[in-house]
Amino acid sequence: MLSKTKKRVNDFLTQLQESTGIDMHYIARGGGWSLFSFVINSSLSLITAVLFANLLPKETYGTYKYLLAIVGSIGFLTLTGMNTAVVQAVSRGQEGALQFSVKLQLKWNLLLTIAAVGIGLYYLIKGNLIFAYSIFILSVFSPLNATLNTYGAFLAGKKEFRKINLYGIAATVFFVGLMAVVLILTENIIALITTYSLATLLPKLIFYRKTLKIFRPKKIPEEEKKKLISYSGHLSLVNVFSIISQYIDKIAVFQFLGPVQLAVYSFALVMPDRIKGFLKNASAILISKLVEKEIKEIRKVFYKRVLQGLAVGATISLVYILFAPIIFGLFFPKYLESIIYSQVLSLSLVTLIPAIYMGSVFRSHKMIRIIYLSSAVPHIARIILFLTLGKIWGVWGIIWAALLISVVGPFYNFLLWGIEMRKLEKSG
Repeated sequence: MLSKTKKRVNDFLTQLQESTGIDMHYIARGGGWSLFSFVINSSLSLITAVLFANLLPKETYGTYKYLLAIVGSIGFLTLTGMNTAVVQAVSRGQEGALQFSVKLQLKWNLLLTIAAVGIGLYYLIKGNLIFAYSIFILSVFSPLNATLNTYGAFLAGKKEFRKINLYGIAATVFFVGLMAVVLILTENIIALITTYSLATLLPKLIFYRKTLKIFRPKKIPEEEKKKLISYSGHLSLVNVFSIISQYIDKIAVFQFLGPVQLAVYSFALVMPDRIKGFLKNASAILISKLVEKEIKEIRKVFYKRVLQGLAVGATISLVYILFAPIIFGLFFPKYLESIIYSQVLSLSLVTLIPAIYMGSVFRSHKMIRIIYLSSAVPHIARIILFLTLGKIWGVWGIIWAALLISVVGPFYNFLLWGIEMRKLEKSG
């Protein structure tokens, strides 16, 4: 019975591969585990979100999200491009990239600690002890979290998708369990920030050590170290505006409208962000596959993949828009005003898959010039639009800014690809 089912699945994947031109067996091996992990993690995270929604006052939750956004926004001071560089290096057999990159990040990421301590001192001088102590705690844990998550990049490079997702599920179980206990016991923001920091760090530390024990990676050659430093440095520089733009909307809502509106806006993002997180994590599967392909092979199917991505994204967005009222009614009854925001925000999912695909192509083939242009311009525009439209129209201004960038950004990348291909034709 099991063998017959397996054969039917294989036959279906083969037919799908023939009709789409996509290696569906490879996607099923990696993406199947990602989907399984997504369902489990989303279910567990939903429990945490329900507890936050029903046990915390909106003002407390908004303040909690603001503090995380403040420290998150200076995350550009870490080597944010290292994970992508490690995926590439390990895909080429350079397993020693893991330990080397972690040691390098531990030193470099102290910049985040210094900056966060500076912000904490500002709030301490202003007499806001809750903000100050919370940021001091994050200044210790955030750099370590940013470093030890590199074990996931190593496993992606090894194509160990089963391990990545099982570890991810275990980490989510630990996080949800610890946060649930503390949420039931207290509304204290410092306690919540401390619990968040510990609950995210400890699993990363355990799985990093476990990965080293299983694979025992050899030392990386000096020449490969230079390549890793150079490429991760480029990507980290590219990510500066991306990191800031990732958090500036939350900072803007808090500063312009206060913690209650930030809580409402944050719950509007809960489900769209979970879907985006799944799709972005799946890009690690894509990068490790694209590294093996010549640019000529990718070029033949590039436009087809973009159109396929738009179709899938539109379907996901439509399904979510239909089910959002039911989800909020069941799980977040105190945040019904978030429904319309969430539905409109989900429209950004339409262009997300093409954007991820194009970004993966650029990074897998180290197209440095395009990487800089495709990242810097849209994210600078995003920051400016969030601040200006958010100031004028509040939450709706930020939502319209997000949608505008979700359309213009991928279209801009599309144009960059066309320009680069024409250059290759002339030089070839």
